[in-house]
Amino acid sequence: METKSKRLTVKDFATVGIFCAIMIVVFIAFSMVTGASLFFNMVLNAVFTALILAPFFVYMSMKVGKPGIAFIYNAIQAIMATLFMGPFMIPWFLGGGILSELVMLGDNSYRDIKRIAMAWTITSLTRAMHGMSEIWFFKDAFIKSGVSPEQVAIQTQYYTSPKWVLISCGLTIVAAIIGCRLGNKMIEKHFRKIGVINK
Repeated sequence: METKSKRLTVKDFATVGIFCAIMIVVFIAFSMVTGASLFFNMVLNAVFTALILAPFFVYMSMKVGKPGIAFIYNAIQAIMATLFMGPFMIPWFLGGGILSELVMLGDNSYRDIKRIAMAWTITSLTRAMHGMSEIWFFKDAFIKSGVSPEQVAIQTQYYTSPKWVLISCGLTIVAAIIGCRLGNKMIEKHFRKIGVINK
């Protein structure tokens, strides 16, 4: 059943808000558990986050089925980055949100798992590369945010190395796609049959 209106309703915003909140809690909990390893944080955190959060994003996208979901999620990431680091990261996450929405242009794209996977991959890469952007584009603002010299040195070590950048980004892409496929299988098996998610 196709969505009659492309405009997000109050109910839609509530659904997106709830799922974004759940995804943030899962992300924070996962990061706290794995936070002791700097290598994991620098290289693999975004990879596993892309995999773990993908089913939530797929469900949220198909449940609401309207434009704006990817941008809203990335905008919330921009707010989170502002709270923890400062406003200098806002353009990075908003840019990721715009790109994510651009790949979703067209009718019923939020019902198409391939298009959703593309949006989630861009969103996941935006998260994976935000630490890189702190070194590449926003280093002065990053240092002024109060981060320790040791942190700057470690990020510079990993994020100026083509090997680690390619490994992190490449694995993030693979994880995002696998996560979306798993999410779609869960929806087909459990939610679409009982009518919770429309085709």
